Amino acid sequence: MHAQRHSSLKLLLTLLIPILFLNCATIPPGLTYDNFLRVKKGMTEQQVIKILGEPTDITSVSVDTLGVGEIFGISEVSGTNMFWVTDKAKANIIFLQGKVKSSNFTNQF
Repeated sequence: MHAQRHSSLKLLLTLLIPILFLNCATIPPGLTYDNFLRVKKGMTEQQVIKILGEPTDITSVSVDTLGVGEIFGISEVSGTNMFWVTDKAKANIIFLQGKVKSSNFTNQF
């Protein structure tokens, strides 16, 4: 009976420790330099928002290619510029067709 209880406890700890570790390792969303470094070219707008939180400001533009883009299977080109601003930092990420194209981070002093 004692061996069975020991075995059950060992199994429980084996399952719980990785879960607790992963929970502690989760970085909360928000504008920090560490979070900004997690943003990579090609990420979607939703993936970036999940990392940095909701942006402070968004500007978007969409342009019809007037048939020229049809050669490449694109009838419209869209771009979005998202900004995150806090009292400590500022980030700007440009999306082309919904994917990260470029990004910039500045510390506010």
